Amino acid sequence: MAEYFFLSQLQPLTPTHAIRVKVVSKWNTMRGGIPQHCVMVLGDEKGFTMEATLPDDVYLPKGIYLEEGDWFEIYNFKLRPSFALIRTTRSKYNIKFTDTTVLTKIEPIIASNFLCLANFSSVLKGLLHPMYSIDLCGAIVAVGELQQIGDLGPGEIYSYQTTRMEFYLVNIGLKHIKCVAYGKEAVTLNNYYRTSTAKVDLCVLRSWSIVWGEGGFNYVTNLEGGSQILFDHDMAEIQNFKSK
Repeated sequence: MAEYFFLSQLQPLTPTHAIRVKVVSKWNTMRGGIPQHCVMVLGDEKGFTMEATLPDDVYLPKGIYLEEGDWFEIYNFKLRPSFALIRTTRSKYNIKFTDTTVLTKIEPIIASNFLCLANFSSVLKGLLHPMYSIDLCGAIVAVGELQQIGDLGPGEIYSYQTTRMEFYLVNIGLKHIKCVAYGKEAVTLNNYYRTSTAKVDLCVLRSWSIVWGEGGFNYVTNLEGGSQILFDHDMAEIQNFKSK
């Protein structure tokens, strides 16, 4: 039986890889509007996270579905350096599934949601590295209009892929952080906020990127494919928040 490794222990030259991880989030990379590779963030029982890639030419075994929130035992995969300019995890490696990768669904090991909430002051002061995405929690205020940007295709009246929406998050200390949502997340925010009847609209921005302007912080924005915006009803099951 293969020895189990924690994600932080994985090295490219480790002869046998076997891990037990949760699918924290999952998305498809796009090229010309067509889904390409499936990318996901995996988390282990120690709270460490790492990105993984399922290439478009590699197929999962029959009956295996990598759904968000599910745990898997994974054996026989490749480990390669991560060269992304902005990363959803702090790991310097990326797991790549192959035709010989073995996946077995298992019972959950821990109940962690793998959120690590950034401090507003640290973001505003520029103390967080812009290479790594952040998680933020706050109340939504000062929401702008949904804007259509860029050129539409022939016959298109609307495209969520070219939408933009500005808003602010405010924390308990009344510090404001400017945010800009693009694409699907902009539409999701607009649909929620325009129909919400809550007195205070709380949300979590998962895996958002810091954008720097002249002289320092400018705003945070969602990454292509890898970001999520979670609202009150999504957070009903979220516990064990951690602060950086």
